[in-house]
Amino acid sequence: MSNETYTEFLRGLQLRHFKPIEITSYGSRTRGGVSNSLPPRALWGNLVPTLHVLDELREHLGKPITLLSIYRSPAYNAEISGARYSQHLVNKAIDFSVKGMSPLTVYNRLVKMRGAGCFKGGVGRYPGFVHCDTRGRNATW
Repeated sequence: MSNETYTEFLRGLQLRHFKPIEITSYGSRTRGGVSNSLPPRALWGNLVPTLHVLDELREHLGKPITLLSIYRSPAYNAEISGARYSQHLVNKAIDFSVKGMSPLTVYNRLVKMRGAGCFKGGVGRYPGFVHCDTRGRNATW
């Protein structure tokens, strides 16, 4: 699989607020000598609902969203001490921050969107960022 093929797939989603490079760049991260990768092709579609949720959130907030963590290869997830069954491993999760907004404020907005039926999934708040996934059932932390 090539970066160009994945980029074309992402372009086809016609997201309003995210460019493919914002998504694909995470695949080249390295920590402790362990490199991440782009997701296997079979997982590409898993990210689409989460991207649409964040695209809608960005539209409502009117502020830039920085994508911090997306797909993680199993080795990379282990290296960064990610959860054993992380939604990042199946390409359904994104950790992100919003310029000029606290994680609590963003988290509350995302929980409100979820409550309004925009998606079913996980919403988590951490110091400095928020987690969103579309696992198909609600989880909150």
